[in-house]
Amino acid sequence: MQKKLTISIDETVYKGLYERIGSRKISKFIEDLVRPHVLNKDLDQSYKQMSRDTQ
Repeated sequence: MQKKLTISIDETVYKGLYERIGSRKISKFIEDLVRPHVLNKDLDQSYKQMSRDTQ
């Protein structure tokens, strides 16, 4: 399940993200950067494994 999060960042940082990453990819980019710092590595591995499970 996804949750919406509103953050405030410097305008130049936003412009850099927009130019380098693209407007529709910023959330995924930030999530990928933050994930290793907030989730237990084993738990993250388990979720990845579950997402590959087709049954």
